[in-house]
Amino acid sequence: MRKILSKSSPSHPRARSTVAFLRWFVSLLILTVTLAACSAATVPSTGSTFTMAPKETLSAWGGTSPIVVAGGPSEISKALNILRSGGLAAYSESISFLTNASSLVVLGDAILSKPQIDAILTWTRRGGYLVSFNRVLNSALGVKLLPANLYPKALVPFVGTPVTIKNPIKITPISLTKGFNPLVFGGSAANPSNAFVASEGFGIGKALISTFDPFSGGFLGYEVIPSLARVIGGFTNAPHGAQSLMTTVFVDPGVLGPNLEYNYAQIANDLYGVRAVELAAWDFGFSVPSANYPYQKLISALHARGILVYAWLEPPFVNDALWQKYPQCREKTQSGSQAIGGWRELIALEDPTCYALAWGQFSKVLTSYNWDGVNFAELYFETLATPALSTPYSSAALSQFGKDPLTNPAAWIQFRYSLVDRLYSELLKSANGLANAKSLAFQITVIDDSIDPVEAQDIGMNVHQLAKVASNGGASMIIEDPYTVWTQGPNRYVGVNKYISSMVTTPNYSIDINDVQRGASAAPTPKPTMGEFNLASMFAGANSSRVDFYALGTIASYDMANLSYGVAGSTVYFPNGLSSKFPVVLSVKSSYGRLKVDGVQWPVSGGVGVIPAGQHNLVWEKGSPLSPGLMRIDAAISTAKVISSKSISFDYYSRSATYALLSALPRSITAKGGAAITFQPRQDPLGGYWVRLPSGTQSITIDF
Repeated sequence: MRKILSKSSPSHPRARSTVAFLRWFVSLLILTVTLAACSAATVPSTGSTFTMAPKETLSAWGGTSPIVVAGGPSEISKALNILRSGGLAAYSESISFLTNASSLVVLGDAILSKPQIDAILTWTRRGGYLVSFNRVLNSALGVKLLPANLYPKALVPFVGTPVTIKNPIKITPISLTKGFNPLVFGGSAANPSNAFVASEGFGIGKALISTFDPFSGGFLGYEVIPSLARVIGGFTNAPHGAQSLMTTVFVDPGVLGPNLEYNYAQIANDLYGVRAVELAAWDFGFSVPSANYPYQKLISALHARGILVYAWLEPPFVNDALWQKYPQCREKTQSGSQAIGGWRELIALEDPTCYALAWGQFSKVLTSYNWDGVNFAELYFETLATPALSTPYSSAALSQFGKDPLTNPAAWIQFRYSLVDRLYSELLKSANGLANAKSLAFQITVIDDSIDPVEAQDIGMNVHQLAKVASNGGASMIIEDPYTVWTQGPNRYVGVNKYISSMVTTPNYSIDINDVQRGASAAPTPKPTMGEFNLASMFAGANSSRVDFYALGTIASYDMANLSYGVAGSTVYFPNGLSSKFPVVLSVKSSYGRLKVDGVQWPVSGGVGVIPAGQHNLVWEKGSPLSPGLMRIDAAISTAKVISSKSISFDYYSRSATYALLSALPRSITAKGGAAITFQPRQDPLGGYWVRLPSGTQSITIDF
């Protein structure tokens, strides 16, 4: 159950209050900009064994290469998760040398001998960028320590307010001798005597040093320094990792504020890079037509940026117009009052007459605009945990139950389960009967019942049954964790993913992440951001890369920009390529205009290519592209190739219609067998042309 913001919702604070803090922040920006000018390369690792070797260029990464992480088994996976979900390419390999190195992370559990430490120090002096969480290595770097202190808060770069440390811990500050630049502080102020992360010059290289190990014990890497990946990325100037093609964002224009609500081009620009939008579709049906939201204008703006648009409906809420016009259809609570669930005015859909009125409204909005699909979201009843406000107690519901709910509580619970199933089935049956049904993808959003089964029972959610309902109705399923667990860590999505994948095939489900306020005292931040948000995205998308995010307007700008990287955080990197369970987009320097994937000449442009699922060897080459490029396709691409300087081909599967971004204006598009595909190219403001392609398994040839 999500919380919809009001139009007066406050913006995310970024103001700081002290001169010391401002000076620290300015120095951080200067450091970030300076380091961003440095070129990045790579450092293969064996965990702990290092010897020097000649520099080489890894062509798989377009002249740069991933961060290499060295550490023991207790920390290595957690460190890779933080870096990869933070949008950085990073790997650890069993290669006992440093070559072409510019970025190396040494973890706290790495066991280093004297020769190994000497090799790392020599490498750093020669220009490497070293990040050390290792106590022994820190000492060799000349770090002096102050007495440890207990800190309930930390002041961290890029986080708007001091971070709350859930279980205050003792951290040892660094004695800031000349040359050290402090970055992270214990406490709520930029007090130099409390700095525990700092950078220093080391020969012609740089070292970023932390006396706190963010991956030790039960830490996942975000609890004290949520912006850790962002700090390391700025310090090393490491290459970006892969991006997912399958992110979706919920959008309710009514809560975006007057400057954005009707700024269709800006909304589309803010969402650039996502596959689809779930657009709130309840601002219609008003007696004054001008009060209806102009959905087609926003849909057209989103389509022009290659974004699919689904009508987001919230039954048993329909719209305010129906609620006002037909008071006899208002759902009743146990106490006999009219049912308003949070922001939703609830309609008694179990009443056949009221269902018909509701479907009349739904069908009108679904057939009046150029939607790509519909999501019947969060059809549940108000919780039994608050008996007086629980639903459904309409005369129709009580008649269908045929007993007294108060004296038959177990049977009432089962009735509510079956009623949710029946109403979802009816909605999907009705949707399949629409005149435009063949052009619509169907979805239902349900509340997970594995993490908090009591909450699920209280609202009438049985996911196993609803999975069958979705399958029978030709719908995919979006699963949302209940609000009762939103303060738990991001690894809760590991269990949700495993649970849902046991009953629904991978392409037919996604997981919904709610990025909302959880209270000022929530740890580490009032709402998930950066490291915590990135890990949640990675764990949610680990199987299919399909993740839905709530919502535009609640997600911070940095987190919005990192959505696709976070979802692709499970991608594994190697010196010569990558491995992923799903297709990804990979970007390198724009001067690398040619790519071979497993020896096949690939259609790329400007250093941007779409890589299929699986493990692949990559070889980027400088030079002009050999053909126009396929820069993006929101589908499961399986292969692609350059046919000639004016022709490319690729195969894909998509459950629904999909958009592809091409670097040049196409002349013709044909399917397997030569059947022509009609298309209307739309030029993207950032370059290239979007074309809409059909659903299903397709083999496409494009001539330019």
